[in-house]
Amino acid sequence: MRIMAASFLAAILFCGTAQAQTPAGDPPRYLSNDEITKLLKDDPSGLYSQVILSRTGGLVMITTRDKSGEGESHSGWNDFIIVQEGQATFTLGGTLTGTREVAPGEVRSSGITGGRVVTLRPGDYIFVPTDTAHRMEVPAGGKIRYIVFKTRK
Repeated sequence: MRIMAASFLAAILFCGTAQAQTPAGDPPRYLSNDEITKLLKDDPSGLYSQVILSRTGGLVMITTRDKSGEGESHSGWNDFIIVQEGQATFTLGGTLTGTREVAPGEVRSSGITGGRVVTLRPGDYIFVPTDTAHRMEVPAGGKIRYIVFKTRK
């Protein structure tokens, strides 16, 4: 039931964004789970695999990871995350420690102090507003797959 609710929320978010676009937006598109799985490309960092499904009104991506990420924050982008499979610990908010800028407006860190720590499971939803510290930690031997809707502030 939670997965169905998350899928419904994803459809509402995506359709709402798509309807607001000009005719130059993405064309109608259907991809089966098997097709999406084949399209996933490994990131050069080795931290995750990802496929960008749309750039209309922001970004829509599916990401799989079997490694923990660094702490991060990004100015100008909100993240709406819906977990499809697997599990991870997610820190939301707090203060980044040992920061470095990896791209304009994109900060990574060695860790986060404070913040709310939650366990993400299939069907869960999390919203990360722009400029908010966050980090995803995947347990050893674990894996997580999630949809990310990235919108401009």
